[in-house]
Amino acid sequence: MIRTLVIDDEPIIRKGILNLLNELEEDLIVVGDCGTIAEALILAKNCKPDLVLLDINLTDGTGFDFLNRLEERNFNIVFITAHEEYALKAIKQGALDYLVKPIDEDELAAILKKAISIHETRLSERLHVANSQLAGRSNKIVLRLFDSYQIIRFDQLVYCQSDAGYTTFHLLDQRKFTVSKSIKEYEKLLPEERFMRTHQSFIVNLEFVDRYEKGGALYLRDNISIPVAIRKKEALLKRLL
Repeated sequence: MIRTLVIDDEPIIRKGILNLLNELEEDLIVVGDCGTIAEALILAKNCKPDLVLLDINLTDGTGFDFLNRLEERNFNIVFITAHEEYALKAIKQGALDYLVKPIDEDELAAILKKAISIHETRLSERLHVANSQLAGRSNKIVLRLFDSYQIIRFDQLVYCQSDAGYTTFHLLDQRKFTVSKSIKEYEKLLPEERFMRTHQSFIVNLEFVDRYEKGGALYLRDNISIPVAIRKKEALLKRLL
């Protein structure tokens, strides 16, 4: 969910923008709206938006003045203006995009989709970095699901299985969580002293291995059968023995 702040000094236009945002039903939530720099500085600090729709001409200054007075900027900006000549200055300020009044609903929808996509990518990158930093120093991994973050403890993770670029985490209590990342990425994040990739599509928690049959079949608890690639057999036997 992308947290959105609307800043425009004309109440009617601000209300119209809010109505458009509600109608578009995008993956966002409006965390505040205002019409002055003074209010905007307070809301930006307290509401921590991911996206700001920012009018250039405000009651007590300009949108550029607002940006210059921020202690830090941790959000994307879409400028709103009745004057296209501000477009270049808006881009130089690092704006994601700009909208010219009167706002076109389709244009707003396209910009919001871009903002949401960028936001999702940044969150995934931050999570990957966090998991990488924890690798080998933690007993858990964090998965980013569609609408939540799921913490997976290693002592509850039985095995991982990949399918067409997706990876499913199978837990001891029978729960399953699927993420849109390849198993190769998680092979790097799961501690190798505890986990092993036995096949191009499987990573197993060696603590849950029940038996290994000479024909090459590996069985986990509850008689779960896991394939073992020929090139992995010798390494697996060494780990088990």
